[in-house]
Amino acid sequence: MSDAVFAFLVNATWQSVLIAGLAVPIARRRFTLLASALIACIAAPMLTLAPRGGIASAGVIAVEPRDTKLIVLLYLAGTSVMAIRMAVALIKARHLLNTSSPFRSRIRISNLIASPVTIGRTVLLPSQLDRKLIGAAIAHEHAHVRRGDYFVHVALELIALPLWFHPMLILLRRAIAEAREMASDEDAAARRGRRAYAEALVQLATAAVRPALAVGVASTSIERRVASLLHPKSRTPRLLLIVPFLAAIACTRFNAAPAMLRGNWVMDLAKSDVGGKQPYESFTQTIEQDRARLAVRQKRVTGGRSSTITWTVITDGVTRPLGGVRGANGNATWRDGKLQLQVSGPGKHWEQATAFIQDGRLVVNGRSNTTRYHTEFRRVNR
Repeated sequence: MSDAVFAFLVNATWQSVLIAGLAVPIARRRFTLLASALIACIAAPMLTLAPRGGIASAGVIAVEPRDTKLIVLLYLAGTSVMAIRMAVALIKARHLLNTSSPFRSRIRISNLIASPVTIGRTVLLPSQLDRKLIGAAIAHEHAHVRRGDYFVHVALELIALPLWFHPMLILLRRAIAEAREMASDEDAAARRGRRAYAEALVQLATAAVRPALAVGVASTSIERRVASLLHPKSRTPRLLLIVPFLAAIACTRFNAAPAMLRGNWVMDLAKSDVGGKQPYESFTQTIEQDRARLAVRQKRVTGGRSSTITWTVITDGVTRPLGGVRGANGNATWRDGKLQLQVSGPGKHWEQATAFIQDGRLVVNGRSNTTRYHTEFRRVNR
């Protein structure tokens, strides 16, 4: 479990920079694209680790695990803290509703806020709000209600929770908030008039920042919003909107998962011991690996004669026929950066082995029906 979480973090760290880095400047005010990019930042590292029909990703960025369990524990602790903060914010939002008094329909008055906000489908107005600004405030908040912004906001906050630590997600969430407010500004301005609404917006924005997990008129940069109202710019060409999604799809093909066994390896004869002797003149193997399966191609040279064997095993711990070796059954598990493998057959042969990466080298320790062995392989490029 911990190696999967760590792999998610490693992949998400660079993939989110790519996806969000493209989406934010391209999207401008397109809320839907920005929200979709946020979802892609979470989905991409998950899809990177998901089993595929073939073996492994198209590429790999080698990352050695160093104290990964501690990193995972700190990450999970931070995630728990952020989840608790969200729960507290939701409770506070509910408290605002419960302590407010009715004004009309789904509009209520609260003494605990300084600027208009929307919680659920209810609009809250501050008790001290200038009556001249009520119309503009209600127009803006009703736009949030029609768009379902509060529920979308909470959903996106929950989706973004796994990447609470990532600076690009913070930037992306701010861009989403601003795009959401600009969309409501456009709706309100269409009803109240651009200049009149822009003037009211400036006055409304002098109030305090909104409560957590509420959406409202004073939640983002007023300067950019007013400039957008008074000097609308052309929107991004639709064709460019697919760029972040192409990047998201492409980056899932490059897995930065830690300590995976995949690669080309050659045995270090000086550091390997097979039953007190060294039967091989050379031993090379190519390993491909994803989260569900391992495929190995081994070439051994003994007494001047070369032999090649190719086999595959599913790493879910279930015993089944070993792919590529007739008459052999095997099971394997991949957990915390270690492969545990058990094989029986063909014939009376049986073998148990543990493989892992240590200091950039592939180490395989095991025993069979004939001997015990310790082998080390160094990575080679081909």
